[in-house]
Amino acid sequence: MKRIITIAFVACLCAFVLPVNAQKSIVHLNWKLAPQDTLHTASQVSNAEFNTNGWINAIVPGTVFYSYVAAGKESNPDYAENIYNVDKAKYNRPYWYRAEFSGAGLAAGKRIWLNFYGINKRGEVYLNGHHIGTVNGLVQRENYDITDLLNKNKANTIAVLVFTPKTNHGLANREAPTYLSSGSWDWMPSVPGLNSGITDIVTITAAGPVNVEDPWIHTTLPTKSLANISIKIKLNNAISQPVTGKLKVIINPGNITVTTPELTLSGNSSQSVEFEKDQYPQLSIRNPKLWWPNGYGGKADGTQYMYTCSVQFIPDGDKPSDMQEKSFGIRKITADTTSLNGPVRVYVNDVPILIKGGNWGMSDYMLKARGKDYDTRIRFHQAMNFNMIRNWTGEVTDEAFYDYCDKYGIMVWDDFWLNNFGAIDSLSVFKSNAIEKVKRLRDHPSVVIWCGANEGVPEGGVNSALNKAIVAAIKENDGEDRLYFPRSNAGPNNPNFSIHGGSKILSGSGIWGNVDPKTYFTDPHDNYLFSKDNYGMRSELGMATFVNVESFKKFMPKDYWVAPTPESVDSKTNMWARHYFSTDGGLGGGSQPVKYINDISKSYGKATSLEDFCKKAQLLNVEDMKAMFEAWNDHMWNNASGMLIWMSQSAYPSMIWQTYDCYYDLTGAYFGAKTACEPVHIQWNAATNSIKVINNRPYDINRLTAEAEVYNMDGKIVPAYTQKKKMDVKFTSATEAFTVFNDNDKLPQLSAVHFLKLKLFDANGRLVSDNFYWIGNTYLDYTALNKMPSIRAGLKVSEPKISVAANGINKVLSYTVTNNSKTTAAFGIRAQLLDHSGEQILPALFSDGYFSLMQGESKKLVVEVDPKLLARGYRLDLKAYNN
Repeated sequence: MKRIITIAFVACLCAFVLPVNAQKSIVHLNWKLAPQDTLHTASQVSNAEFNTNGWINAIVPGTVFYSYVAAGKESNPDYAENIYNVDKAKYNRPYWYRAEFSGAGLAAGKRIWLNFYGINKRGEVYLNGHHIGTVNGLVQRENYDITDLLNKNKANTIAVLVFTPKTNHGLANREAPTYLSSGSWDWMPSVPGLNSGITDIVTITAAGPVNVEDPWIHTTLPTKSLANISIKIKLNNAISQPVTGKLKVIINPGNITVTTPELTLSGNSSQSVEFEKDQYPQLSIRNPKLWWPNGYGGKADGTQYMYTCSVQFIPDGDKPSDMQEKSFGIRKITADTTSLNGPVRVYVNDVPILIKGGNWGMSDYMLKARGKDYDTRIRFHQAMNFNMIRNWTGEVTDEAFYDYCDKYGIMVWDDFWLNNFGAIDSLSVFKSNAIEKVKRLRDHPSVVIWCGANEGVPEGGVNSALNKAIVAAIKENDGEDRLYFPRSNAGPNNPNFSIHGGSKILSGSGIWGNVDPKTYFTDPHDNYLFSKDNYGMRSELGMATFVNVESFKKFMPKDYWVAPTPESVDSKTNMWARHYFSTDGGLGGGSQPVKYINDISKSYGKATSLEDFCKKAQLLNVEDMKAMFEAWNDHMWNNASGMLIWMSQSAYPSMIWQTYDCYYDLTGAYFGAKTACEPVHIQWNAATNSIKVINNRPYDINRLTAEAEVYNMDGKIVPAYTQKKKMDVKFTSATEAFTVFNDNDKLPQLSAVHFLKLKLFDANGRLVSDNFYWIGNTYLDYTALNKMPSIRAGLKVSEPKISVAANGINKVLSYTVTNNSKTTAAFGIRAQLLDHSGEQILPALFSDGYFSLMQGESKKLVVEVDPKLLARGYRLDLKAYNN
């Protein structure tokens, strides 16, 4: 089992490394940036008298290219084909970062440290004319004792010469570790400079002589009512004299305090200290508050229980030399491949977890997402009822990502920086970064899986030097509490890109284009056919996901404000291709945009405008995304153990592989996933007409009532089709309630498109789950919806009831939406929050979207939003498909 922890600490000599989120810097550094030239030496650049006229302000952490974008030196890269027109040679070269700070009054009597936490791809570090070290990798930490190099009474200068990854070959895998997709992938363009820069924090901190290095809090969970904690800490004495003192640890809640006997560190030495429950019985916690995946437990507000651990070394008769506080959680991770006869099944706290989530490539293609930016993104995943994010090829290196995954109960499948099975240039650099990655993340409860490579075993085999280096980094620095998959989409012994091989541990990757709902329920084929007819644990399954019209117009030129056609997307160079809606395999062709366009036309009629296409696309997004997850629900533990969509996060403005776009607008795919992934859920199988109740909770639920109703397009119920059943459901199970449409030839004829409305009530009659489907008398023919009467005048919205969200900051706006029409249903209602000028208010968290109301039906719609975004006024805007 594993515990948890967030990291925050000071640093030591380069030989000493501390946890990732260092103590707050005692100095604010204002960085400047300019390309390297041949006229000035490193000694000159790192001298206080150096003239920086013509340099720009740099964003740290960040990249060279984004700094120039933020400084207004490049046109908006999101728009049109601007990023393709950038002179890449301008950025694919070394750049100087430079900052000055005063040495006056810097923590007298303390050691002063300069701390780096990652540079892409390499940085040579200078201080006051002296070369003090090299930072070699995007997660490589280096900590420099600069006490004796400081100018006490005048400016001090830090200069860092940053080198890009090499450009004479592909990033994958030769340049690993790096941000592999920076050289372009089939969902984002190549980024000038390949996202080189000081990509993590830089701090200046003060500490006493002894530093605490990488505390490792390890928890075993013999039962859910008992947690045993062990803590391993390394102490480093940075001075030449011996230091005597005590190490003190305080864990909260509970104020659990343990203190070592007096210990002495020799000059310039290190010493490891371990706290075990046999020596300190208070490290056995009775009835611990457990960390759970989203939907399986936690606090009432949906966040997870976390503990804090304060670690401090206190020299005799002195104040603490170094004090760190880390947050951690308590949980147990196991897995087996026997219970389902092949597919891996993951357990948390001994409860089997049906994995539901998405792949996350980059947070942003220019690496501009930082800090609280992750709150919104991870919160969206929580609200979609996801329980896992895969950090694809390790593209996310920000600690904040993991902090918010901890908070919201999102498990992380964490890849290393490898694609397929190609070789790398430097095993030693990769190995040191792999060790740093494991050390900085091992205490996060959210991290449950380490993965060697995307769609291939590292360097082609489990016995390769590269795979062995990863395995050793994990075993030596994280034990064996988490899972390790050498390969993301199959067992390690499946020949690459082959249908041969017996491993069913993982069930392949793909397909990446939409198929119809029945196919998801009956034919779980993947793109490579590693494991034929195997739902299993699918690491990638995706579809094109067209954005809403408002977002489209933000990044596409006006000449393209038309509905796409199969002919228009058959290009490698036009604007559709620039934003990855293209038949070309390197430009999103795997999403099958022609099929997507044709399916929309066949189901809803050929689009008459861009607005019409976007409206119809959202309905396909809802239907197919919901069917993906509901197919895995339907086969839960009957060969199916989990599925991750490709992709859940948007890194670049495009029309494919996302649930929300890069402007935070929610697509139909978001709401399809949100519905299908409910912890307790009622659903319809499009292939068999079976109605099932899905219970993901870790406990049985009794005395439920499942109900099915059928309505015609006029919004009136057809009573002959109504069914109800009282039922009990076991924990983590899929239970059939009944089937619908059994004797249609004996029942009243339905309209060309009709609606199936499902509801699930608890023992007290409270609604637990509801679901809604539109069904054509001819399969997938929904064109009759275009003839529905307009609902515009019949859709009424109440004034909002306003409250404060659980975070104590956001506003919660609760509306009641009612269909007062006497002639029609209100179908496919899209809700938006607009300001008084008609602009979207984003981000906003909606309880539902693209919902439908029958005659006389009302629905409560809840919107959560940062109150600062409401300063220009707000109103709820509703548009039905039949508006």
